[in-house]
Amino acid sequence: MLKQQLRRPADLVARYGGEEFVILLPNTELAGAEKIASDIIHALEQAALEHAYSSVKPYVTASIGISTSAFSPNSSQALLSQADKALYFAKSNGRNRYATFADIEAETAKQA
Repeated sequence: MLKQQLRRPADLVARYGGEEFVILLPNTELAGAEKIASDIIHALEQAALEHAYSSVKPYVTASIGISTSAFSPNSSQALLSQADKALYFAKSNGRNRYATFADIEAETAKQA
């Protein structure tokens, strides 16, 4: 289902842990990544795959963290770290949503 939301041959989805996946979207602006994330959340909602143990919905949902090279990471590890922080930001703000590394920076600025 995740692969079906990708548009270009170079886009890639891969398992990154037990329940986590990484999606690489080369040369994609933040707005494009947000669109793909939104499409994934919507596709899961439409599929309504039963998840009896979910505390969020009775079906499988997705929490998604987004980062892009526009946030100036100096390595692929830094980019992944930013996306991971955004993922946990999405989870801590209600799950079944996406968050960007920019959201974290904005939240941090508001608290300062």
